[in-house]
Amino acid sequence: MNAVETGILALGQQLKAQGRVDDAQILFDHLASLRPQDPQAAVWRSGGAEPTLAALQRLAAQRASGLKAISPAEVEAHANAGVTLFNQHMASGATETAEAYAAALAEVLPNAVQMLDAAMGCNRTLGRFEKAVTYAQKILAIEPDHFNAHQLMADVCKALGEADGEIGHRLGMALSSSNPSHALLKLRDIHDVASAILCRPLTERSELQLSALLNAAARLDVQAEPGTEWQGWEKHYRLLLQGVDMTAVRGPTPPAASDDDVEYADARGLQLGLVHLRKMAEAAGAEAVFFAAADEAYVELYARWYALSVLKHSDVPCVVVIHVIGGAGRLAEIAAKVGIDDPRLMFAADRFDAAWVATRCYDAPPKGLIDKPVAHYQSVRFQRLGSLLAALQRPVFVSDIDLLLQRGVADLLARCASDDVVFNENAISHAAGSRLTANLVLVRPTESAQAMLRWLRAYLDRALAGAEVTRWIDQLALILARHHLAFRQPQAQLGYFDTSSDINNVMYPSYQEHPFRFLSLYHGFDTSSLEGDPRVLGDAETSAPKKARTRKAK
Repeated sequence: MNAVETGILALGQQLKAQGRVDDAQILFDHLASLRPQDPQAAVWRSGGAEPTLAALQRLAAQRASGLKAISPAEVEAHANAGVTLFNQHMASGATETAEAYAAALAEVLPNAVQMLDAAMGCNRTLGRFEKAVTYAQKILAIEPDHFNAHQLMADVCKALGEADGEIGHRLGMALSSSNPSHALLKLRDIHDVASAILCRPLTERSELQLSALLNAAARLDVQAEPGTEWQGWEKHYRLLLQGVDMTAVRGPTPPAASDDDVEYADARGLQLGLVHLRKMAEAAGAEAVFFAAADEAYVELYARWYALSVLKHSDVPCVVVIHVIGGAGRLAEIAAKVGIDDPRLMFAADRFDAAWVATRCYDAPPKGLIDKPVAHYQSVRFQRLGSLLAALQRPVFVSDIDLLLQRGVADLLARCASDDVVFNENAISHAAGSRLTANLVLVRPTESAQAMLRWLRAYLDRALAGAEVTRWIDQLALILARHHLAFRQPQAQLGYFDTSSDINNVMYPSYQEHPFRFLSLYHGFDTSSLEGDPRVLGDAETSAPKKARTRKAK
């Protein structure tokens, strides 16, 4: 069949596919007159032609065998008719029939990404994931940043539990030039993939992936109306991504910083030096230190409960150190308000003044810009921890101040005896800013722990001196510090709290039965439910005056 005859056949098939049967018959009759000896002549005269699907499947088999050359004109003719019929079947919801056309067309036109995409989509809809994956792989071999193919592969990898594969394909989606999403959603997706990478051990490949994501985020132009929630989300994601400083993570561990500006006092507010603090810990035979830092308002709300719970329930000799942010020169007055006369309780304070802070602190919407320098308050415990650990040379539980100890820690210390650092890893979170929860960390006086704290101090000092900072900076710092340890202290032993019994990553609205050793009083907790409850601090006489609900968000 020559090119003219092939064209007549193709046009007749197209007309028939469009419902123009009479016009098609004229062409079929003419073709039969031109080729009276053709085995198909009788079929043409009877008003038919070789069915388009059969023709496509014949051409596909012919291409696969390689025994006979395929006429480009014939391919074009049957392909055009096939595309028309595919679209008609898709429009009518006949996906299975449409898939047969798409599959044949994908074989006849092996480099036509559009047909491979159609075949992949049909098979996905029909639940034929094995076939869909085959098409996705063919597409990505031709067009490596194809959005739909990466999306299918990411979902399949997730279902199979193949984390590396899923991350790779989510990255492909985020960076795809055919990604149809709004720029803000692209930024969110970049953040999510970067977080997935940071929540796992870094490899040479994943570092390159992370670098590509951070560069793409920096280039992304998000048009968000000023003052809208969309602009708030852009700020949230950008600050978290900008906080990922891989140069620092990969760089040398900074030297120890000085804490000469910190004042110390005993439970009565009598001023001490750091050397006296160490002697008091020695006199108590302390096997553990409990350390929390907060501004004066939070100290007034929670310090008494926190300290009393530790002093009551710790089953190893211990000391409690409460750092009052901005409380220097007023420790006697502050200690009197806490009202616990116990040689195991000590205070520390610095000269931080919120009025000096020009850095704007942002939370995720709907909160957005925060009036108070919350990121600074949350970070002080980690900035000051290195000096305290070096001075006391004992394991330190560093925590939020709105936290209660509910039972002993001897078994926990024994379980973690070989660990340099113990983290609270919240496995339900896949965000780098909340994977390691800062409400509880245990550090031991080892070189690896001190290296991590020196890195944390330097990183937080820089981040908090910038024009803007995310209020999640302390937790982002923890996950980056963990990576720094992996690079610079590969021998470091890292442990993890049991989040089903050691520390809660779930929220309780009020005090109730729970299995947790440390109870963190998350946002919305009704602190009045603690009053007089013998399960908390014993008898009601040791309780603090009634407090308002906590407004803390974590």
